[in-house]
Amino acid sequence: MQGGNAGWAETIPLAEGIRRLGKSASVCAALIASVTESPETCTPILELKKSLTATGVECESDSLERLLLGYAAQESEGKIDSLPVPQSVRDLIRRQFRFLTQAPGPGGPALAVDGEENDPFIAASKICTLRRFPAGPIDWVVSGLPRSWLLKMPPLDLPKVLKFVFQEFGGIKPAFYVHIAHPPRNRSLIIQKEVRKAYFRMAHALILQPEIKGIMCATWLHDPVAIEMYPHLVPLNEPYLNLGGKLLTNLGAAPPESGFMKYNSGRRDLYERGKVTFKSVLAMWPRKAAIEWAQQNSTLE
Repeated sequence: MQGGNAGWAETIPLAEGIRRLGKSASVCAALIASVTESPETCTPILELKKSLTATGVECESDSLERLLLGYAAQESEGKIDSLPVPQSVRDLIRRQFRFLTQAPGPGGPALAVDGEENDPFIAASKICTLRRFPAGPIDWVVSGLPRSWLLKMPPLDLPKVLKFVFQEFGGIKPAFYVHIAHPPRNRSLIIQKEVRKAYFRMAHALILQPEIKGIMCATWLHDPVAIEMYPHLVPLNEPYLNLGGKLLTNLGAAPPESGFMKYNSGRRDLYERGKVTFKSVLAMWPRKAAIEWAQQNSTLE
């Protein structure tokens, strides 16, 4: 099987167990294709794990999840070359297929579905079904500005936000929505050139997808408080600070599960002692500005 599973001996009893349960590779791929942020979409994975365990098949660690991702990647492989993205993104997709569907190594993400922290598995499922696209230390999905966010903004900010969204950005959707990549790719977020290359790949994809309005995100990483505390966030915010985009408004306090509690015990301590709070800040970069910047920085690729 393609996608990195060939030769991985641990998957052999799992694959045989799945076949005995009457589930084909296509059915397994469909399970991955149905995974979203809604917790219930991971329930079939948990139920399959229970069924396999009941028949005496071990489902240690995230071996089942990676096998299912392998089935999905195998179905997606033939579609990669027709994607309207630059060749470098196609290469990154194939690299992620290999990484996500093989036995995990040191520093790799834990992809087991446990009913609690499923974000790494959800991200992997979207990548393996071509719904999330790796660009380097950041990924993107095709989304837009939810209308419900307008109710979260400070009322006095609403006129300027609406003016920017409709006059400069071109509307609320579709747009490339940025996500921070999961380990180990997120480690290069501190390297300015890698962040700029990721934005370049996204801007190049905008050229190939004329219906997309631009690039956007809402995260605590765009909060000016966070940028001042962590100067390595400046490259991530460069499009919105200096290149024609804008940090538009905040959507209220960033919840603990938004990520600022991870990877930094000092930041966690400051938050828990009430010494620092972060806002979820909406940032948008119109396609025209992004494409013009990419055309002036073609040496990044």
